[in-house]
Amino acid sequence: MFSVVNDKIPQIVFALSASLGAFVIGTVLGWSSPTMTMLENGTAVSFEVSSMAAATACSLFGVGAVIGAVPAGAVSSVFGRRVSLIVSEAHVVFGWLMIAFPKAARMLYVGRILQGVGCGAMCTIIPMYVGEIAEPEIRGFLGGLYQLFVVAGILYSYVLGNFLNYTQLNLACGVWMVIHILGLLYMPESPYFLIQENKKVSAEEALARLRDADHDCKAELVEIQKFVEEEQKNSYTAREVLEKDVNRRALTIGIGCMFFQQTTGINAIIFYMKHVFEISGSDISPELCTTIVGTIQVVMTFVSMMITDKFGRRSLMVYSMTSMGLCLLALSYYFFSKKYNPHVAQTLDWLPLVTIVLYISMFSIGCGPIPYIIIGEIFSSEVSHIIVVFKIILS
Repeated sequence: MFSVVNDKIPQIVFALSASLGAFVIGTVLGWSSPTMTMLENGTAVSFEVSSMAAATACSLFGVGAVIGAVPAGAVSSVFGRRVSLIVSEAHVVFGWLMIAFPKAARMLYVGRILQGVGCGAMCTIIPMYVGEIAEPEIRGFLGGLYQLFVVAGILYSYVLGNFLNYTQLNLACGVWMVIHILGLLYMPESPYFLIQENKKVSAEEALARLRDADHDCKAELVEIQKFVEEEQKNSYTAREVLEKDVNRRALTIGIGCMFFQQTTGINAIIFYMKHVFEISGSDISPELCTTIVGTIQVVMTFVSMMITDKFGRRSLMVYSMTSMGLCLLALSYYFFSKKYNPHVAQTLDWLPLVTIVLYISMFSIGCGPIPYIIIGEIFSSEVSHIIVVFKIILS
């Protein structure tokens, strides 16, 4: 095992450098939970921010994500994966600056939209790049690191938000995008993209940086050339793809998985987790609750990487979504009791934490990662990109 890893250290390093963008995405996603209260109670900025304005600022991330994700595939095909990632990260940089030092609520709005544009683009480009530079033996593992980095970034924002003030939290999150950009500047371009652009010499140089010294780069380049030519020969329009019944069924499965993933309410839970614990009235502090949930999410995401192939995609999806539904029913019962039967709610003050922990755990092992695995297995990269964009629109 260790000898295999040693032989693949260069591609692992560059895959980690690219996937650090997923950590940046996680910090942006987790930002809403600790800052909602800061914005509402007036400790974050020098101007007044209403509850509606704070909620609007948090939710506008989704608008930007759609704007960034839609053209990301086409942009990366023209300018390359590395340059596209740098441009995407630049949007996040400007977004953090506007959010960290706002002069009015509209700067919060624009900043969150810019963050969404950058993160939406990176959501599609990072998995593409990692899949193209990794050898088949470790491609699945490196691809799984994307989701792990996202939830680790969310936990990072949750934990630091417990003891840093608003400006300090923004700067602490912004540090990671600087590190990511430095890594991107050193990363080689994808050999697949360079072959598509008929830059064979550059492709060979890039592949040499991605493989160990004993690797037969020329033989792999021949395989990449064949793959690219085959893809170009078999490229079809959307109408031609959908004319086949089997493709329509596959597209329904892919879109259905993404639709139900988003309608579970996962983004509402992650964005407003601290607020949910605050209004629950539990004796357990909201800061401790969010830290516990974030930690469990990281652990269960790692567990999902170990069990996905063992238990099967469909079984994990069914088990995951059924369990999540029961958790939301239990949480709804608690808030119903809190409003109409407070005495019962007082005896159940532990229920919000337990249900959200179980909810996040079940999402992490099934409903979270499985849809991406399914669309990666049954679709080409172009169709997969369309479905991921559809998912971002839903979110």
